[in-house]
Amino acid sequence: MNKVFKTAKYLSIMMVVIIISAVITYIINPNFSDTLNSVSSNVSKSVSQKSGLNLVVAYIFNNGFKVPIGMLIFSIIPIRFLYWIQPLFTAILPGILFGIAFRYSVAKAFIILISSLPHMLLELLAYCVWIVALDQLNKWIRYKISRKKQTNTQLFDEFKLILISYVKYVIPLIVIAAFTETYVADWINNILS
Repeated sequence: MNKVFKTAKYLSIMMVVIIISAVITYIINPNFSDTLNSVSSNVSKSVSQKSGLNLVVAYIFNNGFKVPIGMLIFSIIPIRFLYWIQPLFTAILPGILFGIAFRYSVAKAFIILISSLPHMLLELLAYCVWIVALDQLNKWIRYKISRKKQTNTQLFDEFKLILISYVKYVIPLIVIAAFTETYVADWINNILS
């Protein structure tokens, strides 16, 4: 139950980050085209040049392998919360886009928000589940280095636990999010437009 509570707590933090970045962007009112160019330059080229099932595979590869591996590498460094960097950027970017969209047109912004919400929530939920698993690994590493507390497990046991979490929860959520982002978001957008 503790892991479920932590995951929900982390997801709530991500939602607050999205809202704050949207409000700040709305207030600052940055140049529309410059901001969109800046945000779109952060989109992986392997994702931006594909469509259909190829796009789903690109999303799964990027969001299901590249990002979690980057987070894993950061979690091995015995500094807490470094592995939050990538998910926080994942939360900030849509917030910026929502802020711009609301400044441009409230009706269009609601369509963009509603159509992107399902895949965004699934993707962030996957990252939050992964963060909870990495919390445990990072804590184990910090305890081993500081030797303040004894741990009964070996490094292999810790990696096995995070691998189980990754395979059982993170990958399925990312796969569902990839299909949702590719197909459901456009479908919702077409219905609401």
